[in-house]
Amino acid sequence: MSLDGIFLSSIKNDLYNKLLRGRVDKIYQPDKNEIVIGIRNTGKNYRLLMTAASNSPRIHLTGITNKNPMEPPMFCMVLRKHLTGAHIVDIKQINFDRILEITFECKDELDTTVYKSLIIEIMGKHSNIILINSQTKTIINSIKRVTENMSSVRQVYPGAKYVIPPEHNKLNPLKTTDKIFYDALKKPNEGKLIYNYFYKTFTGLSPFISKEICCLADLNESTYIGELKVEQREKLWDAFKHIFDKVKANDYLFNIYLDENLQQQDFYCIDALHMGYFEKKHYDNPGILLDDYYNELDNKNKINQRTANLIKNINTKIQRDSKKNEKRRNELLNAENREKYKIYGNLIIANINKTPENHKLTVVNYYDPQQNEITIPLDPKLLSLSQNSQKFFKRYNKLKKAEQELKNLINESSNEILYLENILYSIENCKTIDDLDEIYSELVSEGIMKGKSKNKKQKKHKPQFISYISSNGHEILVGRNNIQNDMLTFKTAKKNDYWFHAKNIPGSHVIIRTNVDELKDEEYVEAAQIAAYHSKGKNSGTVEVDYTKKSNVKKPPNSKPGFVIYDTNYSMTVKPDISRIKHQY
Repeated sequence: MSLDGIFLSSIKNDLYNKLLRGRVDKIYQPDKNEIVIGIRNTGKNYRLLMTAASNSPRIHLTGITNKNPMEPPMFCMVLRKHLTGAHIVDIKQINFDRILEITFECKDELDTTVYKSLIIEIMGKHSNIILINSQTKTIINSIKRVTENMSSVRQVYPGAKYVIPPEHNKLNPLKTTDKIFYDALKKPNEGKLIYNYFYKTFTGLSPFISKEICCLADLNESTYIGELKVEQREKLWDAFKHIFDKVKANDYLFNIYLDENLQQQDFYCIDALHMGYFEKKHYDNPGILLDDYYNELDNKNKINQRTANLIKNINTKIQRDSKKNEKRRNELLNAENREKYKIYGNLIIANINKTPENHKLTVVNYYDPQQNEITIPLDPKLLSLSQNSQKFFKRYNKLKKAEQELKNLINESSNEILYLENILYSIENCKTIDDLDEIYSELVSEGIMKGKSKNKKQKKHKPQFISYISSNGHEILVGRNNIQNDMLTFKTAKKNDYWFHAKNIPGSHVIIRTNVDELKDEEYVEAAQIAAYHSKGKNSGTVEVDYTKKSNVKKPPNSKPGFVIYDTNYSMTVKPDISRIKHQY
């Protein structure tokens, strides 16, 4: 994980500068693995978040407020008893590992000064928050208890002695000299890659920073230690020293790295050369960065949980509609072959006096240019040829009426499938819970899902269109779902703006605001590329995109959200590539 010893060092520096001598005001436990401590210092209020959740363990100052339970859990009560009113007197990182210790000056029942420490161990599923007596190292309580039955290596429970997790003989990088570094490289390292070597040899190093050291040394991370030449070893030391000179000087730069889809890929506290192909979102301190990163991660997880059933239901409906259409197309083929029943009826009337044999009537087919004989099957339940004739005429008329009805039903189902595929595209591209609520409300209002529509709330919710800037400075807006598409096209866009959409495939409405300017040719291409990128064809080599003035785009009465018609349009084929187009957050 990117929250390694180096990143924790940057957090420690931030906390030390802001919280030292601060007074504990309030303590909450919003979740079974999460603690929030309110601290007052130099006239400011801070919220210190500590979480031992296995998928996102961390400690930092937070600006996010979570709902607290009505009854505080036991660990929260213990912390309130021991730490309320205490002052922070020290914050230190243990052995440059992912362990942070915050020491508090407290008063006991006899008003005697005592020292207690709150230790957070950031170690994946083994993460923990532990309250200890700083002088005796006795554990007072922990957010997770580890008994002998759970681990024979290290136990964590009240009354036990606090022991730091095993270090596995790793080196402390802050205390590593060039001699120690080169000696470590000389040890038996056969079969070890330099990429693995760093985070397995030094405390607090992650795969992320190991890649960065290799990149700074201009070495392939898959190079074996035994293959390194003298000058390459020197380059590695220079890269290693460069990183830790920054750490010792508290020279940090906080970035979240985004891919071409603007999806979070990683974060770190030192500008990473090996992440040069990614877009960077800069932050002033680690707390704001981690708030943003994990808020989006949590939001994404919540969306994934909520959309799983929704996607399954929509796919089931698409499959059902597809099967109906297949059946109707077969019936339509029957309907299109209805002429034979009319011929049967007419031929029976023309040969009304002829005697059938074995419930069959063989006659000359006057409708055949060669006048070949034809055998007409008769219904044995009907007594006369006249009744058989009437039966064929009825079947003919029924199929004639069914043909148009089947065509209407097939067209209706095809439109429904196209609409549902567009909904699937919107769900897959949801970025926030608000986006998902808009889609769910739309499905409820269309009768596709059961539930109460949230239209009233959504009217108050201002849509967050995706926004880009063209090479000539014009704003390009993209709808995230059908409701936003309608709002963008018919509420936000002006008549002189240009409207873009991927041709015949699900996708977003895209508007380039002209501000009554004449657009340059490259701006049309950029808007088309954005429309192609925000469509189901984004992974294709090329996508055909229609575009026209917004004034040419109409919405038919009673049509589904996102559905429009347009005329006098142009088309162009483009690559769905937005890497060179400026994105606005």
